[in-house]
Amino acid sequence: MRAIFVLALISFFGVLFGQLEWRPLPEAPNLTGSLSKLDDVYFINSEMGWTLNSFGEVFKTVDGGINWESKGNLGEFLRCIQFANENVGYVGSLQGSFGGPPSSAKIFKTIDGGDNWIDLTASISPEPIGVCGISVVSEEVVYGCGAFYGPARVYKTLDGGDTWLNLDLSAYAQALVDVYFQDELVGYVVGFGDVDNPGGVILKTTDGGETWTRIFNDEETGLLWKIQVLDDEHFFVSVAGVNLEGGAKILVSNDAGVSWEAKQVPIDGTQLQGVGFLTPDHGFAGGFFTGLYETLDGGNNWDLVNVGANYNRFQKINDSLMYASGHTIYKYSDDLMTSAQIEVVKEPDYNLEIFPNPVDDKLELSYTLGNNTYLSLSVVNSRGQLIHTFYDGWHPKGEFTAELETLSFSPGLYLVVFLTREGDIMKKVLIQH
Repeated sequence: MRAIFVLALISFFGVLFGQLEWRPLPEAPNLTGSLSKLDDVYFINSEMGWTLNSFGEVFKTVDGGINWESKGNLGEFLRCIQFANENVGYVGSLQGSFGGPPSSAKIFKTIDGGDNWIDLTASISPEPIGVCGISVVSEEVVYGCGAFYGPARVYKTLDGGDTWLNLDLSAYAQALVDVYFQDELVGYVVGFGDVDNPGGVILKTTDGGETWTRIFNDEETGLLWKIQVLDDEHFFVSVAGVNLEGGAKILVSNDAGVSWEAKQVPIDGTQLQGVGFLTPDHGFAGGFFTGLYETLDGGNNWDLVNVGANYNRFQKINDSLMYASGHTIYKYSDDLMTSAQIEVVKEPDYNLEIFPNPVDDKLELSYTLGNNTYLSLSVVNSRGQLIHTFYDGWHPKGEFTAELETLSFSPGLYLVVFLTREGDIMKKVLIQH
């Protein structure tokens, strides 16, 4: 009888306190659809945080994500956000508003927790092309980088945005996606290498961006997307590029970036974007697919967690609390919160068809863009190496076709890559002669 009582008591407290697991936050802003996601989320503590979306909106919570308040519309394609404290924060954007013309990107600042925003772009020369990542060291010291579509730039201010340096990193990279600075001088950026050194690249500076060193560069590794510095020794980077032979991967360093090891993530496809670890062994990875993957052994083995979709940014708060952005904002905790059905809102109207498949001598494409956007449309081989570019630049909306003679290609599996600001489509094609 006593044993039954003890088991019942354990069960009761398990329900009362909950278990550590991922849940979508019912009242958080959300986007659904195969190409839709919130690109960033940032919490300064367990309760206060912000997110943004591609339609220019910023949102804030002060109760751990239970409730969210709109903090206005900045009218731009918002990409990244980070705060120094509860009042001072910065936001970066890509070119133009959603579907808008190819205008310059922008960096905004708030000094009142998001109630009001100041456009700092006039202080940046030349004007930024795209700000994909931002790292706020203090109220005064901020670094940004971008864009994933190039060119490779780092933006730096030491006076809270009154003046900026626009650093050209084209000697090291063609594109940059994410940035992390541990202090005013020491920092890292990730992206894709320069023409002579292609493949995923990680750069480090110890003098505030005056000089840079390649600490990782691998021709067989595609575009790198997000970097997480867990502690002084353990770094993680997600690989968003395409490599059909290696599949989706993350990069792991256990010696502060001196050496790196690729860990394969067993997703069907290679559209991986976000990575976040709670401890050196326990972490998560997600991207343009349903659910996310969890590892308990540092990335050697992974299990699918069937919660959410299109994960992009993970942020650790402590060993038992993490937030992530995707279709909506997700929370990893033991909170007992009921999950609401995510509302369907506007999403990009994109489509890509390839034919015939398999192909003998000519590959034909048809694709649709429901809005103006940046488009990179290309073919890569099974190792992720670029074989042919159909288009790379600002593209008008509409229906289009393209074709490619394939007789000179070696038989085998290839990938047609359709990359936009809003999301990606990737389709395999078999070339045979």
